[in-house]
Amino acid sequence: MIKNPLNKQTVLQGVITLTVAFIIIRILGALYRIPLARMLGNEGMAFYVLPNQIYYLFFTLSTAGIPVALSSIISEKIVLGQYRDALRTFRVARAAMLLLGLTFSFLLFASAEWLIKIGLVAIPETYLGMQVIAPVIFFAAVTAAYRGLFLGFRDMQVVAYSQVVDQAMMVVATLLFSYLLLPRGLEIAAAGANLGAMPGAVGAALMLVFLYRRQRLDILAVAKQDLSGVREGTLSLLKRIFSVALPVSFAGVAMSVTAIIDQNLIVDRLQLVGYSYKQATAQYGAFIGMAMPFINISIALAASLSASLVPAVAESLAVKNLERIKTQLSQALRLALVFALPAAAGLFLLAHQLTLLVYVDEGAGVPLAALAAAVIFWSVHLVTSGTLQGMGRANIPVRNLVVGIAIKILITYYFTPTPLGIQAAALGTVAIFLVSSLLNIVYLSRLVDYEFKAVETLLRPCVATLVMSVCVLAVYRATLQQWGEDNTWPTLLAVCAGLAVYPLVLVALGGISSGDVRRLPVIGTWAAALLERLGR
Repeated sequence: MIKNPLNKQTVLQGVITLTVAFIIIRILGALYRIPLARMLGNEGMAFYVLPNQIYYLFFTLSTAGIPVALSSIISEKIVLGQYRDALRTFRVARAAMLLLGLTFSFLLFASAEWLIKIGLVAIPETYLGMQVIAPVIFFAAVTAAYRGLFLGFRDMQVVAYSQVVDQAMMVVATLLFSYLLLPRGLEIAAAGANLGAMPGAVGAALMLVFLYRRQRLDILAVAKQDLSGVREGTLSLLKRIFSVALPVSFAGVAMSVTAIIDQNLIVDRLQLVGYSYKQATAQYGAFIGMAMPFINISIALAASLSASLVPAVAESLAVKNLERIKTQLSQALRLALVFALPAAAGLFLLAHQLTLLVYVDEGAGVPLAALAAAVIFWSVHLVTSGTLQGMGRANIPVRNLVVGIAIKILITYYFTPTPLGIQAAALGTVAIFLVSSLLNIVYLSRLVDYEFKAVETLLRPCVATLVMSVCVLAVYRATLQQWGEDNTWPTLLAVCAGLAVYPLVLVALGGISSGDVRRLPVIGTWAAALLERLGR
């Protein structure tokens, strides 16, 4: 809770707090897709997922960059002792979010039919889903302003709690509404699933407002400690907020537009090679509704690292400590890759088995196997983008992302109507983050003289991943002989083998040290002591 902004969580503590929340959110997000996909099928998942992507486009236009912008500006003002102006920055942003949230909610509700008529949305059955999800934008806008405040004060717990509450309520409501409406048809049931986002959005907004009101006196007391005399004008604050938020939002807009273009290209281009509309829609549903959730779970740590890096790097830049920025970036990249490499390998090796286990649909493993490498490059993209955003250079990762998106669209357009089929769209997604992450590293090398040490960063995790992969395949094949055609236990045991072998090999190789884990909450001291006894 906010008592004194100077007594804030460290970067690593913030990362761990957000990572736990992200993991819970991703697990919930993956688990609810299992019964939902079984209820709606591939085609129904396409009806459900597409309105979410349209919603996300409107959300990012209005709101998405606000937490990043606020956390960066508020952190900068706090480190300079400008506490009163830090609070005022939040109030200005909150007023702007109320107005923008109302405006974009109305725009999405009113334009749903028009988007289908002009062909931007290629699946007409998503009309009702777009309308019922529109009001969520308003509550998401309110939530964004409050999350930006708490992120700026490094109170990651409040942010994490609100995210978990949002996700948990959404999961319950989505499954309940879709189940109750399923007898009325697939289109109505999918719209009911879209409506499930409303309770979570309302609950998260009310929770943050309540926590802010409860801590308001403490926050005001901190503001009174401000002796700087600085009072930045409203227009200047708005300009600063949106100069950071718009590039970050544009990255989300670019991804949303890409997803919308993707559904048009995939559905249209697959029909060119003999797929029916229903079959093409089902392929799209398997790709975006079944394969992508595995990727989203796997980048949880990198996403939390990115969020925590923004205010941390902003503080380092405020005191012109470029060496600390390089240290923060190096540590974050190494941690991200330690987790991303085995995740990508596991998803590639067991793609068909995992989708068969989770969705009872082995076919969804085709796009998942092609997507697996995206975990690595997406993780690097997130970490490097968070660093650049903290430095006030949010436009750079956006430009790099657009370059990757352009390549992705070309890959999807030209290679989907080939034997690659839906794999082309998946490989295009990998290309986005391969290109953008490499370009981000190039720019960071110029801005802070950062040098990516490939051998030091990758050698040990790669060796541990290779050993893990051999063990995973060996366990799967050995257990498959025991259980015959039953996929469940061989897959579960292979996953458990990977989870056990990788950290053991990594520790044995010296890929992780006691210093890396010492500041972990609860288990940090114990884990560090154990590693020290092992000589690490």
